[in-house]
Amino acid sequence: MQLSLRQVAAERDWQPLHTPKNLAMALMVEAAELAGMFQWLTPEQSLAVQRDTVLQSQVADELADVLLYLVQLADHTGIELEHATERKLARNASRHPPARPGLPVGAALATPVVETHVLVDWENVQPGDADIRALVPDVTDLWLFHGPSQKHVGEQHTSFGDRVTPVKIARAGKNALDFHLSFYTGYIAARHPDARFVVLSNDKGYAPMIEHAAELGFATRQLGFGARAAAGRSPSRRGAAPKTPAAKVTRGKRVAAAQEAAPAGVAVKKVAAKKVAPAKSAPRKRPAAAKKTAAQPDRIATEPNETPVASKPAARKRPAATAKTSDTASPAATRAASPAGHRASAPGAGGVPDRRPSVGLAKAVEHVVASLRKTRDKPTRQARLLTTIRSLLGASIDEATVMAVLGQLIERGLVVVDPKGAVRFAL
Repeated sequence: MQLSLRQVAAERDWQPLHTPKNLAMALMVEAAELAGMFQWLTPEQSLAVQRDTVLQSQVADELADVLLYLVQLADHTGIELEHATERKLARNASRHPPARPGLPVGAALATPVVETHVLVDWENVQPGDADIRALVPDVTDLWLFHGPSQKHVGEQHTSFGDRVTPVKIARAGKNALDFHLSFYTGYIAARHPDARFVVLSNDKGYAPMIEHAAELGFATRQLGFGARAAAGRSPSRRGAAPKTPAAKVTRGKRVAAAQEAAPAGVAVKKVAAKKVAPAKSAPRKRPAAAKKTAAQPDRIATEPNETPVASKPAARKRPAATAKTSDTASPAATRAASPAGHRASAPGAGGVPDRRPSVGLAKAVEHVVASLRKTRDKPTRQARLLTTIRSLLGASIDEATVMAVLGQLIERGLVVVDPKGAVRFAL
């Protein structure tokens, strides 16, 4: 009804006149006209309106005018009329105890229902009625967001009746459904500020929106569903089987050392992952007479329990000016292979170490820079900036790449992070 009234006003240029003050006065005028119809009738004559079709039609017109102005006044003052009415009825029932307690109406008004809206990412998960009620027992409203090609969505959720709403996104595209779901979360929260909201999806990209809504005071959370939610991230997505605790500790130390030496993105990840396997077994020593190829760069011990290659005496080290770099080992990988505090950067033009990022990291940095430039409310803390970078690069991105992107932003002077974690931008 409010949308229809807005359209009527817009098509006739009435919006400037529809201020709360004018609408309240118009409401009083229409209520007075309604009262004028009963002014000189006796109580008995007023009860006979139901049998007088002419008078009943006139009363109907005046009642409609009163209702329309009331609805417009609520719309222009930002009041959810249905919620306000329920709250007022409950308050009146509490202030005025019933003379005959136990009637259904009095009992229902004493405990107003708090709505719980469940918003389902149907492209990501497809739970049934029983699944949804098991995850969210107090669910009252169900919203199913689905792609244009998904058919018959919501037909199996008959137990919700008219409280289920399928929402087909306008068109397919990257993150298109995520944006639709986030928009509806804000829209419903504006109309029902006291309601609770649950996003049902295994997609971690909703985390910034959920956190921001919680900071604003809305009861918002996210739940996963199915095997992926129970087991966490699938090992196949990470490209490796689950590691033992000892292997995880060793890999964590190597990643930390590589990041301290040079946050070089994907190259750091490859070096750290490549050295996990030798740590599980006794180190193999190459024969002293073995010939070293360009594809096998010198290995340097990065752990106390890792034995350096025995066939690499100090006398065979090449001078920095004539040393040849491997065709397969990038400058970032060479820096990452060196222990913290002993960087072994490959020399570039004029003997200056080459600190250019890898191609994959460069694209990631440019994508983050372009997105941040379009963002009006940029994160002001380092932790929030890291969360933003993760969401921009996708849920499967690794921490080494996230830290490498942040390092590139700082190195280029696009981001300044003070010792307390505050962030300033120069975009």
